[in-house]
Amino acid sequence: MTNEIFEIMAPWAGVSTWYTTHPLDQERFSQVMANLVARFGHKIDIEEFEAALRKHAGLNPAILGNPKHWDEVISKFVLKAETILNYEAVK
Repeated sequence: MTNEIFEIMAPWAGVSTWYTTHPLDQERFSQVMANLVARFGHKIDIEEFEAALRKHAGLNPAILGNPKHWDEVISKFVLKAETILNYEAVK
Protein backbone atom coordinates (compact mmCIF):
# COMPACT_ATOMS: atom_id res chain seq x y z
CA MET A 1 0.00 0.00 0.00
CA THR A 2 2.88 2.43 0.74
CA ASN A 3 3.97 2.54 -2.91
CA GLU A 4 0.42 3.20 -4.03
CA ILE A 5 0.07 5.96 -1.42
CA PHE A 6 3.36 7.41 -2.67
CA GLU A 7 2.06 7.44 -6.25
CA ILE A 8 -1.28 8.99 -5.31
CA MET A 9 0.54 11.70 -3.33
CA ALA A 10 2.80 12.63 -6.27
CA PRO A 11 0.62 15.42 -7.73
CA TRP A 12 0.97 17.24 -4.39
CA ALA A 13 4.08 15.99 -2.55
CA GLY A 14 6.03 15.61 -5.78
CA VAL A 15 5.84 19.36 -6.35
CA SER A 16 8.77 21.23 -4.83
CA THR A 17 6.48 23.70 -3.05
CA TRP A 18 4.11 21.08 -1.57
CA TYR A 19 4.69 22.25 2.01
CA THR A 20 3.78 25.93 1.47
CA THR A 21 0.54 27.70 2.32
CA HIS A 22 0.07 28.74 -1.30
CA PRO A 23 -3.54 28.12 -2.37
CA LEU A 24 -2.44 25.80 -5.19
CA ASP A 25 -0.43 23.64 -2.78
CA GLN A 26 -3.35 23.51 -0.36
CA GLU A 27 -5.70 22.60 -3.20
CA ARG A 28 -3.35 19.82 -4.33
CA PHE A 29 -3.19 18.47 -0.76
CA SER A 30 -6.99 18.45 -0.53
CA GLN A 31 -7.30 16.66 -3.87
CA VAL A 32 -4.70 14.07 -2.89
CA MET A 33 -6.53 13.40 0.38
CA ALA A 34 -9.79 13.01 -1.54
CA ASN A 35 -8.09 10.56 -3.91
CA LEU A 36 -6.59 8.58 -1.02
CA VAL A 37 -9.97 8.36 0.71
CA ALA A 38 -11.64 7.36 -2.56
CA ARG A 39 -9.10 4.58 -3.02
CA PHE A 40 -8.64 3.30 0.54
CA GLY A 41 -11.45 4.79 2.60
CA HIS A 42 -10.49 6.06 6.04
CA LYS A 43 -8.40 2.97 6.78
CA ILE A 44 -5.05 4.34 5.65
CA ASP A 45 -2.23 3.48 7.99
CA ILE A 46 -0.99 6.92 9.01
CA GLU A 47 2.54 5.54 9.38
CA GLU A 48 2.45 4.50 5.72
CA PHE A 49 1.22 7.97 4.81
CA GLU A 50 4.11 9.47 6.77
CA ALA A 51 6.63 7.11 5.16
CA ALA A 52 5.40 8.05 1.68
CA LEU A 53 5.55 11.76 2.53
CA ARG A 54 9.08 11.40 3.93
CA LYS A 55 10.09 9.64 0.71
CA HIS A 56 8.74 12.55 -1.34
CA ALA A 57 10.44 15.06 0.97
CA GLY A 58 13.72 13.23 0.56
CA LEU A 59 13.46 13.76 -3.19
CA ASN A 60 12.83 17.49 -2.74
CA PRO A 61 16.00 19.56 -3.25
CA ALA A 62 14.80 22.08 -0.65
CA ILE A 63 15.35 19.52 2.13
CA LEU A 64 19.13 19.73 1.92
CA GLY A 65 20.66 21.11 5.09
CA ASN A 66 17.46 21.52 7.08
CA PRO A 67 16.16 18.13 8.31
CA LYS A 68 14.72 19.45 11.59
CA HIS A 69 12.51 21.84 9.66
CA TRP A 70 11.23 18.95 7.57
CA ASP A 71 10.34 16.87 10.62
CA GLU A 72 8.07 19.69 11.81
CA VAL A 73 6.54 20.20 8.38
CA ILE A 74 5.94 16.50 7.84
CA SER A 75 4.43 16.13 11.32
CA LYS A 76 2.03 18.98 10.54
CA PHE A 77 0.80 17.33 7.35
CA VAL A 78 0.57 13.91 8.97
CA LEU A 79 -1.65 15.46 11.66
CA LYS A 80 -3.79 17.14 8.98
CA ALA A 81 -4.15 13.85 7.12
CA GLU A 82 -4.99 11.99 10.31
CA THR A 83 -7.66 14.57 11.15
CA ILE A 84 -9.22 14.17 7.70
CA LEU A 85 -9.16 10.37 7.99
CA ASN A 86 -10.74 10.51 11.46
CA TYR A 87 -13.47 12.75 10.08
CA GLU A 88 -14.06 10.34 7.20
CA ALA A 89 -14.39 7.49 9.71
CA VAL A 90 -17.31 9.13 11.54
CA LYS A 91 -19.10 10.98 8.76
